[in-house]
Amino acid sequence: MNNRKVKLGISKSILIMIVVIMIIVAVIGGTLGYYYTQKSSQVVTSVKPISTTPVTIGALQGNDPDISAWGFTESQLLPMLKEYDPNIKTQDFSTATLVIQGLESGTIQVGIISTDSIVVAISKGAPLVIVATYRVTPAVRDLVVNSKTPINSLFQLNNTEDAEPSPGILPTITDEYLEYKYHLHFNFEYVGSFQGQIAALITGKATFANVNPFDAYKLIQNGTLKVVYSFSLKWPAYSVVTSRSFLKEHPNAVRAVVMGLLKANQIYESNVNNQTVSFLASYYQRIIGSEGAIVLFKNYTYSTNGAINVTALQVLINTYREIGVITNSTLTVNDTYTNEFVPIVT
Repeated sequence: MNNRKVKLGISKSILIMIVVIMIIVAVIGGTLGYYYTQKSSQVVTSVKPISTTPVTIGALQGNDPDISAWGFTESQLLPMLKEYDPNIKTQDFSTATLVIQGLESGTIQVGIISTDSIVVAISKGAPLVIVATYRVTPAVRDLVVNSKTPINSLFQLNNTEDAEPSPGILPTITDEYLEYKYHLHFNFEYVGSFQGQIAALITGKATFANVNPFDAYKLIQNGTLKVVYSFSLKWPAYSVVTSRSFLKEHPNAVRAVVMGLLKANQIYESNVNNQTVSFLASYYQRIIGSEGAIVLFKNYTYSTNGAINVTALQVLINTYREIGVITNSTLTVNDTYTNEFVPIVT
């Protein structure tokens, strides 16, 4: 009888130990499962490919803070983009003009460039169409000069040399707007890139340049350049664009790119565990540093649903008609976008 009690006692003890161990394993497993699920959800979507069509996304270079979400996506999230279409590739360009040329020639199929450049190109007959908004925050521009010059105001720039990357792009167009609005005249010098703009100012080849504040952040902070005028526009800074022929032939490829980019923007904007700001501080260290990374993240918002604001596009068209940049009298806002992939708002 006593032996039976002993055996029974041992069995109960073993049973209790097994139950306890199972509970501990379940708790640890659940915790780890939650951790890895949360971690992987920031990078991997595990979606079924929407398209397998080869498609190249052409954008302004990701090393430009003005389009920081693209730098983040291209550096960190290309595997995630390829889940939507395994044949997605990327190509960087120095100017929007080159992206537009790539879209028209077919060497790239989707572009991410300034909304202004897209609409102006469409007004001139380019067979392009906006498929989504990329950066919601309007363009903010600084007119900067060499800090050694005595110039301190916009009106002192009248009849001086203006260093810009190329004609027909955002900084050039906005300077043309300033000429019209304030009855000024600028002598445009086309220098090919932002780096060319800075070189022109330092060497004295040009008097001023129209730049994104974060492109010149450290140069302004350390006193190499100074800002004489700042302004912002009234429409989203960047949009996603494709050619009408590619959209007609491969709508699913365009959809795959749009969905992938918007998912990437969601990850960028969520900044889980400060991963986005940490990336910005590291990736743009030479240009903006750690402090600038925080300011950059707070000031620029990227679209997570791609909604196209037709009222803002109409303001753009009206403004550029007013200054003579858009001369096409038959262009309507409906000619500039499609409602096939994202919401349309006013």
